[in-house]
Amino acid sequence: MKKIHARTERLLLRDWEASDLEDYARIIADPLVMEHIGDGKPRPRSNAVEFIDTVLAHQESRGWTRLAVEHAKTGQLMGFCGVDDKIGRLDFGWRYAKEFWGGGYGYEAAAAALWVCQNTFSLTQITSQSYPENAGSIRIIQKMGMTQIGEGTDFGRPLVVFGFESEWPNGLK
Repeated sequence: MKKIHARTERLLLRDWEASDLEDYARIIADPLVMEHIGDGKPRPRSNAVEFIDTVLAHQESRGWTRLAVEHAKTGQLMGFCGVDDKIGRLDFGWRYAKEFWGGGYGYEAAAAALWVCQNTFSLTQITSQSYPENAGSIRIIQKMGMTQIGEGTDFGRPLVVFGFESEWPNGLK
């Protein structure tokens, strides 16, 4: 039985299952999906194995991780949305198969996942980061209510960091 953390009209945000591996491996192997993530290169299946192992362990040990996003009608894994802490702070992010781009799913999942992070898991000081050219992701971040709190670089590329002004009144230090 899948543990559902949030349900919207079109989506289920749920715990990961080992059976999600092949769908997730397909998502991260797509060059378009990975263009604005890390070094911009597609990832091999071994990265999907590592990711699934990590999220399953985090679900078990601490209860929260980036949530699997499933299409409610078809049951298809669409990608993920939510927080992790592998960069040393809570980082809110998402990744979706390209067939789900442009349909409003990104913000729908982000709003639901943010609610779960803040209200179910009591997480605060959440940030989100993006490369400046990733206008779609920045629109979602801003629609979530975040403002720019800092800048940085990742893989030699400029990076913009966002957070909730009330939690980061002096910006990212």
